[in-house]
Amino acid sequence: MNHPFNGILKSLEPVQDFLLQVCVYQDLSDSYHAVVILEEDPADWFQKMASLSRFIHKKGLTLPLIINRNFIQNSLDSYPLEFINIASSVKQNLLAKEDLLANLQFDQADVRLQMEREFKSKWLLTRQVILEGLQNSRNLREAIHLSIKSLIPAFKGFFLLGNQPYPQSLRDLFEQAAIISNTDLSAMHRWLNEKNIEVSDAERYLDILSKLMQKMESFPVE
Repeated sequence: MNHPFNGILKSLEPVQDFLLQVCVYQDLSDSYHAVVILEEDPADWFQKMASLSRFIHKKGLTLPLIINRNFIQNSLDSYPLEFINIASSVKQNLLAKEDLLANLQFDQADVRLQMEREFKSKWLLTRQVILEGLQNSRNLREAIHLSIKSLIPAFKGFFLLGNQPYPQSLRDLFEQAAIISNTDLSAMHRWLNEKNIEVSDAERYLDILSKLMQKMESFPVE
């Protein structure tokens, strides 16, 4: 995998005694991210992470997710979608004393609940954007694009609930999630490639989110 995080291990030398795993992954929107997992947080966490912060700012990268073993063990019920997104993405371990991301187990009820929260929050935020008067095409495009991309982990949740393999392209994600959820999601992929988004598109987006909200309130789980 060609990724922009070359050199990150050197920036993590101040915490090398605590490092368990450093993983780079590429999500379905083709953005690269990194996860840094520690055995435990050092007492002087901010000072020891200063080198990583300088590396990230110099490279213009997204700050890695920095967590420890205990956080993973106690957060799969709170943030299952974030971990599903990482585990199902194309990824590469730059360091793995122990691969904590390899065999994560999720409770379907936890996944369903977070999916419901995600669809409802995006519905509320999109309405807020329109009500605040940010109705020109550029503002709507940015809002809808960011909203859809942030929902990729939620759409991946359908595949865990449906016990199906995760898709490896955005088109497949929306097409197959539409089948599992029995909801028309055909506009989602198209909007991500649209330069002009109008209020009518935002209204349709709200309608889709409303249907997904209702779907998740009664979606069957094992």
